[in-house]
Order: sequence, then structure tokens, then C-alpha cells
Amino acid sequence: MTDESPFLVDLRGVVDLLSHHLYSSPRVYLRELVQNGVDALTARRAHEPSAPGRITITPADVAEDGRLHVVDTGIGLDDEGIRSVLATIGASSKRDELGLARDSFLGQFGIGLLSCFLVSDEIEVRTRRCEAAGGTGETWQWVGRSRGTYAVRRSQDPLPAAGTEVLLTPLRGHADLLRTDAVRAIVREAASFLPVEIVLVTERGEEVVSREAFPWERPDLTGVSRRAAAMELCEDLLGFSPLDVVELSDAESGTRGFAFVLPQATVQRGVHRLYSKRMLVSAEESQVLPDWAFFVRAVLDTEQLRLTASRESLHDDELRDETRDRLGGQLKRWLLRMVESDPTRAEEFFRVHHLGVKAMATQDDSMLEVVARVMTWETTEGALTLRELGGLAPVITYVDNVDEYLHLAPLARAQGLAVLNAGYAYDTLLLERWLATTSGLDSRRLTQRELVSEFEELSGADTELFAPLLEVARVALERSQTVPSVRWVAPETLHAVLLHDRESRRELDRQLVAEASDDVWSAALAAFAQPDLRPQLVLNAANPVLRRLAASADRALQQTAVEALYAQALLSGRHPLRPFDNALVSRALPALIDRAVDGA
Repeated sequence: MTDESPFLVDLRGVVDLLSHHLYSSPRVYLRELVQNGVDALTARRAHEPSAPGRITITPADVAEDGRLHVVDTGIGLDDEGIRSVLATIGASSKRDELGLARDSFLGQFGIGLLSCFLVSDEIEVRTRRCEAAGGTGETWQWVGRSRGTYAVRRSQDPLPAAGTEVLLTPLRGHADLLRTDAVRAIVREAASFLPVEIVLVTERGEEVVSREAFPWERPDLTGVSRRAAAMELCEDLLGFSPLDVVELSDAESGTRGFAFVLPQATVQRGVHRLYSKRMLVSAEESQVLPDWAFFVRAVLDTEQLRLTASRESLHDDELRDETRDRLGGQLKRWLLRMVESDPTRAEEFFRVHHLGVKAMATQDDSMLEVVARVMTWETTEGALTLRELGGLAPVITYVDNVDEYLHLAPLARAQGLAVLNAGYAYDTLLLERWLATTSGLDSRRLTQRELVSEFEELSGADTELFAPLLEVARVALERSQTVPSVRWVAPETLHAVLLHDRESRRELDRQLVAEASDDVWSAALAAFAQPDLRPQLVLNAANPVLRRLAASADRALQQTAVEALYAQALLSGRHPLRPFDNALVSRALPALIDRAVDGA
């Protein structure tokens, strides 16, 4: 055996770099070994197209020597090759010796083999060069150690045929990763679609881990059988039964696969299962489809998209961005075709994924038109599309807060005013974008104070009738900073309306801060006071019960009734309660019960 020679780098530093900054997990060691084996098989078939393609893995708990064995029937290395490739970090013999483009291969042999130091202190490689590629039939042995040395010699235990065997001695703390259960799980997860036979040796015998090609690669699958195979793939790899399947393909990057429509709504960013030349890159790749496509999960395989050094994610470059845009365009065209050709399926899709479509429409004008034409919105006139609502009046009136809409909708409906609920995610932005592209239409945000202006003011005898009740209400509500008023409001069954919007809440917040501040700040904040923005309790002059209350001479009864009306308005409008409000709500109902009992 020759004297041991040093690597040309600080190997311990490189291993630390690999484990802490390059690879996400030491589990990648086996993926790297399988990649090297597949590349060796690809290289050999360039010389021998009919050469066997097989990778055999014997876990450490099955092998007699307690080491993990990975054997491939690939091209192998000779004396010169093993020294140049395995002594230089990141080197590869593939282009120089074979003249083949790097596109034909999955990985880079030198740095890929070094990943094995994540789980082993010692790596042994036995390799025999294929005769068709200039091999002499000799088997060479290379042994590398994590302390930073390697040795090369002719092997005393020659391989029976061309190929390479890698042997790993388990590293304490990671020995489980070289045992059967972990090895099986890693290979099934990452390498089962590779176009080679992968065999796992177990205590029960040989177990074939590789499976059939991806469904989109099989010409025998068409129509119903192709869709069934896609659905099965989704359930197997992603764990759900999709609403629909969208086939994706990009010739420039050699990317193909399926996008599966999720059966339930989600707002989480889409992550997809990406393979490169059938080897798993990532089960959570987020950059291969647009962000707005979070209503699908995809299984894709790519030939040309570049990978990062760890080969666990996509390289950030122009081709990736262009591919993502083209695949996103295919998703949009699928959705548009579905809207035109299958309204029932489209309705089911929008019922589940309206939020995802809205997100898409904020970035794409064609999808914006789909939203305006197909999706229904909540309005006081019922469920309408934006197009339908735009046909009712040249100005679309909307409320951009769900709670405010729920509070104002009955009042607006009674006044015959069509109002759109634009309080959900993306709604206001979509409305503004659509109006900007649609001539003849405008919009206005409805506020509670504008709605009050629609209510008819009192006059004559009604003003005189309600004056005492209004004065009692001013006193009763003074501490709440709420201003009472009386208007004619439809419908007459409504007793009172509390108008407490974002402007009034800001005014109350300003006042609370002013009261808690010193004289200087209090005076400064007082300069910004807007008394007209305080909450309003509008009593309905059209309500028969309130008219009877106004005619009563019992001021104590009137105060109790006003407090109860205020409490009811607070709760029905789902307004935030301040300390005074809490106290009033707590005593309003018992006070009314007391009055009823006393009256009886």
C-alpha cells in the first residue's frame, strides 16, 4: 500500500461546511451515492448501450462487515481517474474522459462522495474501469478518512465486473442512518423514479425499490387511465385526493409534471415536489410555480433547471423565473377553459379556492376579468358578480370592513341602496383594479355618517314629542361620549342604530390619550379634537314603541330604556366595549326586569 497522501484542502473544515451550511441533513449522503451510481451507469451506456443498469444497496445492519455497501454496474475508474477525481474536491472525470455534456449527469462525483463523511469517518471505494472505456480489468481501492488523508492501491479483493462499490463505516451518532429502515425510507423518498434498477438487500432477501416511470413519461397512459395514474401519484406522494389535475410542460427547461388542485382552501404558500432527472430535489420547493398558485401542489421533473450546490433547491436565475411564469400561464389557461367549458366544476373550484383566485387576479388582468365575470360577491341585493353590480348603477357603493357591512347592510337595504361587501382579503384592491380597467363606472366607500344623511330629520310636532327623551338620552350617554339623535329610519321595526365606525373609534382613542397625558400633551391633542366624529345613537322616530316611550312622563323609565337600547346596539353591532359600556350592558337587562316587576 502506498504512503497516505493529504487532501488538497482542510477536510474537517469542508465536512463542517457541508453539514452546517450546504446540506439540510446528513440523510443526503445516500442520495449522493445513488446519484454517483446513476451517473456512472449513464457514462457506461455511452460506450455500451446494452450494459446492465443496477444499483445494489446493502445496509450496515445486514452486511457481514457492519458497513453500508453501495454497488453500481457503471463505468468505474482506473488508477489515474481515481487519483484525480477523489483527491480533488468537486472534481469530475465525466466531461474530460467521455466528452459528454454535464446535462447528462445528476451530480458531481468528488463533492458528492464527501457528503458521506457526514455519517462515516472512513470511506472505502473499490472500482473497476469498464473495458469498453479503456479499462484493463484491474480493481483499484481508495480509502479516505475524515482526519484528512487518503490512500490508493490495487485492490486485493477484485470486483467480478466493471463498476464501483462504496463502503461506509458508521459514524457514532449517525449509525441509524445506515440501517435498513432508514436506507429504505431515504431511497424510496429520493430515488425510486430513477431509470435504473435499485435493489435493497435485506435479511429476507432482495427488495426492488425502484418503480415505474412518472405517468407523464408513459405513452401507454392516455385519457382516463392517465388521469387515474395522476390521481394515484398524488395520493401516494402528496397524501390527498385532488379536485382536479392539470398537466404542466415547459420545453425550454425540460420540465414536466402535474399540478394537483387542493380539495380544501389554504392561504399557505404553495410548496411542490421537484425532481431533477427523476432524482428528488426537494419535497418543499416554493420557487417553481408563482406565489399566487397556492391552490395547487405540483409534482414536477426538470432536465435543465439549475440546482444549488447542495442540489436541494433551484438556482436563482433567469431560466427558473421564466419557467415559473410559463407554468403559471398554463394554470391560468386551464382555469379560463374550465370556466368556459365546465361551469359546474368551476363553481366547485371557486367555492373552495376563491381566495387563491383573488390573489391571482391582483397580479393578472385576465384573471381579474374572470373574477369580475364569474365570482359572486356579497351585496345588499344578494349574491352578484362585479359585472352585474356595475349594471345596477354607475357608482358602486361598498363597505371595506365586514363588521361594518353587517351593521349597515340592513339599513342600506331598507333605503334601497345597493352596497357591496368588500371587507374580505383582496376585495378592495380587486374592485379598484377592475374599475380602473372598466369605463363608465366609479366607486365610493360608504361610511356610517353618510348613511345617517339618508335618514329623514324630524320636524314640527315630532321634534317637540322627542325633545324630552333626547335630553334624557344625552345625560344617560354622556360618559360614553355617544351623541344621541332622532331620525326617521326604515324599517320601522328597528328601535335604534349605533353608528360607531373607524373615525369615531380614532376620536375616542385620541380623547383617552389626551386624558392620560400631562397638560402640554393634553392641550396639543385637544387641538385635533373632532367632536362631530363621536359615536351616534340614532333613535328611530318611526318605531311605535319609541314613540310611546317619548310620550311617557316617566323620566326614570326613559333613562332605563335608553341605556337598554344603547346596550343592545353595542352587542348587535359587535362594537368593542369600554369599561363604562361593560357596566351599562351588565345593568341594562336587570333594570328593565325591575321596571317590569314594579309596573306589574
